[in-house]
Amino acid sequence: MTENIVQNKKTELIKYIPPKGEFTRFLSDEDYLEKGRSWGLFNKNPKHDFLFKGQDFQVNVKLVGYETYGVTDEYHTIIIEFEDGNLTCIHPAYLKEMQSPSFKKVYTVGESDTKNSEEKKSESDTVTKSKESTSKATTKKKVEKKEEVSITLPTDKSHFNGTIKEFSTKYNHFNDSEEEIVIWENVAVKGDQDLVIGNAWCSLSKTLKTAELEVGKSYQFDGKVVDKKLNKEVKYKLNNPSKVVEI
Repeated sequence: MTENIVQNKKTELIKYIPPKGEFTRFLSDEDYLEKGRSWGLFNKNPKHDFLFKGQDFQVNVKLVGYETYGVTDEYHTIIIEFEDGNLTCIHPAYLKEMQSPSFKKVYTVGESDTKNSEEKKSESDTVTKSKESTSKATTKKKVEKKEEVSITLPTDKSHFNGTIKEFSTKYNHFNDSEEEIVIWENVAVKGDQDLVIGNAWCSLSKTLKTAELEVGKSYQFDGKVVDKKLNKEVKYKLNNPSKVVEI
């Protein structure tokens, strides 16, 4: 019982940084899985219980959503919920670090008050800096974020031009493996009036492997484009590119 009282007193030192208004909640289990992997919090199987560690205590928390910031919303701050219902913002890397056994620093009650005071100040400074960083990033987002232009994609097979930006991989949830993909830039649907798509991605099919694509080179090809994003910067997917010819 005494131990529980001590634990409760220590958790009272938690400095909560609640989200500012509404935040983005996970759309589905798949969305939760994708975000958790991108933050490095788990690999194949999703994890739902995490530890929030303080000076010499730890409590269980759960991920309930996130906030985005940056010019293109490419950065995230996780929103975690404590067992008492309190919410706080935390950087993904910091929460990941807390899961390490070596993160916890244990001191017995009654040890040097000076040491405890320094630890509390350090923790407070860290939270304050995190809050200031998030605030600055949010301000930057509001100032620099450009209004996105809606694109009406063609539904039929079309002719494209595009440049190879890079080769990469994408985790395939269905067969639990890494799928080879191609990331394109400066993609445009050719016609009487070109429709600029920008960045797009596609699977590295046998047809594309035969074409011996090279980074930095431009090609023309036939295919279809659909609204299926890879990430914030690559929002469209090219389906079944064929008749690939270097320009």
